[in-house]
Amino acid sequence: MTDSQLHYFTKVAEFIGRVLGPDYEVALHDISDRDGALVAIANGHISGRSIGHVASDKLMHIIETHEYEHSDFILHQYGMSPNGRILCSSTMFIKNEAGYLIGALCINFDDSRYRELSQKVFNLCHPDALVDTNFRFDETKVPLKITPQPHRLKNAPDGSAHDIITAELRERGLNPENLSVKDKLQLILELDSKGVFLIKGAVKDAAEIFGCSQATMYRHLSKAKEMMY
Repeated sequence: MTDSQLHYFTKVAEFIGRVLGPDYEVALHDISDRDGALVAIANGHISGRSIGHVASDKLMHIIETHEYEHSDFILHQYGMSPNGRILCSSTMFIKNEAGYLIGALCINFDDSRYRELSQKVFNLCHPDALVDTNFRFDETKVPLKITPQPHRLKNAPDGSAHDIITAELRERGLNPENLSVKDKLQLILELDSKGVFLIKGAVKDAAEIFGCSQATMYRHLSKAKEMMY
């Protein structure tokens, strides 16, 4: 980046960081540097990074595969920071007039505070033991024919959640009954990042496959996003 471009986008990064607040990290990478090093960062406490840190493997992969040539930005991708936090990241590609990539402006959202709060509220309404012992589902009340939905969520993969999860297990040679808690949560997190749980009925299908109640499946999904491996 030129000095004028660097000055401009540094101010943009600082402005966005102040507007969005302490749960959003805003990082500016200079791609003209071979390592894509950070040249400005707001709320760096989120990832523990500071100016001079090299670009993440994910950003370097985007650069090396020239993904930026087909889009001006990438939105809402889950990843793990160097200090183990799960972040929702969006990246805007900064290009010069000739279309060459010269920088990247990344916004990384840490929603852990909100997930912890929502879990506490949920537990107030539905204590774990009470849900596990009292939740019942009457399959006879489900109509035999379900009217197809006219719209699908954009990020949801094709196929039923049951088929996708069983295919994932089969491809990895895994038996859900033999998975450790850590491996189970890691798999659930990966399925969630692929949009599987956006599919209608996905939690119920996953609960059947993993041999637990739907309430327990919701807790697995919540804990999976909080776990640090």
